[in-house]
Amino acid sequence: MIFRRIIGYLWQLSDVLLFISAMIVLDYTAFRINATLGWFVISLILFVLGWLVEVISERKRGDS
Repeated sequence: MIFRRIIGYLWQLSDVLLFISAMIVLDYTAFRINATLGWFVISLILFVLGWLVEVISERKRGDS
């Protein structure tokens, strides 16, 4: 029981770390191509993150 819970938390942590690293690599690659593209990708990433936060918070409000 405890082992499954720990594995679940580690899996969630790895999901977050991999998502963050993917966003960093995407942004770094865009800046290497062109500075304007890099800034555009940053704004796109922030937009997607904001949207995801709203979706997750709405889903959690609906569960309770």
